[in-house]
Amino acid sequence: MRVVWLGWEEIYTTRRVQEAALEQGLELVVCNIHDVSFDIEGQKANVSGMGENLLETCDGLVVRTFYPYISEALTVARLFHDAGKIVIDESLTDEGYAVSKMHDTLVMAEHGVPCPRTWQLFNPRQVETLAEQLTYPCLLKGVHGARGEHTYLIQNSEQLHRRLWHYPYGELMLQEYLPADEDYRVMVVGYRALPVMVRRKPPRDDFRTNYALGGHFIRHDLSEFPTFQTLAEQAARALRREFTAVDIRMKGDQPVILEVNRQPDFEGFERATHFDVASEVVRYIRERVGGK
Repeated sequence: MRVVWLGWEEIYTTRRVQEAALEQGLELVVCNIHDVSFDIEGQKANVSGMGENLLETCDGLVVRTFYPYISEALTVARLFHDAGKIVIDESLTDEGYAVSKMHDTLVMAEHGVPCPRTWQLFNPRQVETLAEQLTYPCLLKGVHGARGEHTYLIQNSEQLHRRLWHYPYGELMLQEYLPADEDYRVMVVGYRALPVMVRRKPPRDDFRTNYALGGHFIRHDLSEFPTFQTLAEQAARALRREFTAVDIRMKGDQPVILEVNRQPDFEGFERATHFDVASEVVRYIRERVGGK
C-alpha cells in the first residue's frame, strides 16, 4: 500500500508519521507542493512527483499543506479522487473546495457547535461602522492562518485600523475575545477523540497558546472533561476533518470551539502526553485506504 503525504517534510509531524508508517508497513511518499507537477494531454491529467506518476503508483492521498498553494493542493486532491483513489480529508473533494476559517465557523454554527461571534468584512465602510460598535479587546485572525500566525489581540479602534491597513480587506476576520488563562486541545483521528488531551497556557507577555510560539502544554485524561469529547467529535464531523486538533476555551461555564485545525502539528501534544499520535494517524490511513 502506497500513500502520498502532501506536506512539508521538515516538520515534526511529518517525520513522526514517516516513522510510524515504516513500523506499520505503509509506504508513505512524502511530497511538498514544490515536488508536484501537472501534465494535461487531451482529456487525461497526470500528477507527477518524486520522479513518478503518482496517480498510477499510489493508492491514496493525505493533504496536509495548503496556503499559499490552496488551488494547487485542491487540484491534486480532485485528480486523485477522479482517479478512484482515497483522499483524506474526503471533504476536500466534494464540499466546494472552501479552505477558510470563516467557512469553518459558518458550518459549525449551522450544526449547532458553539463558537465565538465572528465577522469577516470586505468593505472599508463596514469596518468603520463595526469598529465603533465592537467590545474591546477582540481578535483579528487570518482566514488562512496557522500556528498562531496572523492572529492579533486588538485593544481599540485605532489599533484595529492600523493592523487592518497591512492586509487586503477580507484577509482577516474579527472574532469575539474570550479572556482566559488557558485553553484546551483535543486530538481527533477518524472522528474519535484520543483518550488524552492537553491544557494550554500562553507564554509570558503573549495571549496565544500555540506550541510553536512557546505555549505550555499540560497532559490530562480526556475523561476529566467529559463534555469536551462530545464537542470535539461533533465539530470534527461537522467539518468532516478526519485528522484534526480541536481547540476549546471556556465562555463562562460553556465550552466553545476556537478552531478545528485542518493541518495540526502534534509535536507539543506528543511531548506533553507521551501518547503516540502518529501511530493512530497511520492506523487510520491504513484502514481508510485498505478498505476502499
